Amino acid sequence: MSKNIIADLDLWLVSIGAGVCMAFAYDLLRLFRRLVRHGRFAVDLEDLIYWIVCFFASFTILYYGNNGVIRFVAVLGASMGMLFYSVSIGKIFVKFSYFLINKTIGSALRFLCKIIRELHKIACSVNRRNREFLKKVGIFNKIQKISRFRLTHRLFHHRININRGKNGERGKSHEKKDTRIQTR
Repeated sequence: MSKNIIADLDLWLVSIGAGVCMAFAYDLLRLFRRLVRHGRFAVDLEDLIYWIVCFFASFTILYYGNNGVIRFVAVLGASMGMLFYSVSIGKIFVKFSYFLINKTIGSALRFLCKIIRELHKIACSVNRRNREFLKKVGIFNKIQKISRFRLTHRLFHHRININRGKNGERGKSHEKKDTRIQTR
């Protein structure tokens, strides 16, 4: 075989490998998005960074493999690599990885949160004298702070006092309704 055919074959195989790596990297990004929830701006920024990294990786492959000349062989190889990955391993990778992480780490975190909630209930249910002792020791405030911890969002409670009379006029009644509004 001639050197040009071997060079084209090498470029084609490297392009297929690069396509597989790019598809796998995007699946890792998708898995990260499932585990850590974030807003639309962060998703757009992650996609932008991903495509910039893919562009530089493709440019590097073309530069060293073919002296910077864009060839259909390289584009076809990357496309075939991405397609091969998404048809074979890519179909189950994100689902299986998320399931595995959710069952191992997620179960441990849920169990830990359950223990912390129970400790918080115990700390809140103790009588005043014991509560003062726990406050002096410093355990009571730590348990309250830990039990309010949320993994995916924060929950704010706002108290609104509404003083309304029988006809809906303000200030006529001495009864106070205490309502809570939850915002995220």
